[in-house]
Amino acid sequence: MPRTTVVRGERIELPNTLAEIRAALPEDRREEFDKVMYETPLDRLERDAILHWALPPEAQEDDEAVHERLKAGDFSDCVDRDGNAIT
Repeated sequence: MPRTTVVRGERIELPNTLAEIRAALPEDRREEFDKVMYETPLDRLERDAILHWALPPEAQEDDEAVHERLKAGDFSDCVDRDGNAIT
């Protein structure tokens, strides 16, 4: 089953295997990918492969911006599991 996510308002399909992730990377990042994936513990492999390699750079940039906003105490647009605003 393909995995999808939304990046900057556009739904995208993520690569579904390590081989697909690697093939989608720029040539100069593939050696680093191989090294990191071979050294990643199995219990973190899927999460790290998706978060650090499968998502496009724009998604990582957006995540960093949100992380900085949250660290600064700005919880606007954040909701809990029930959809209630977090203040």
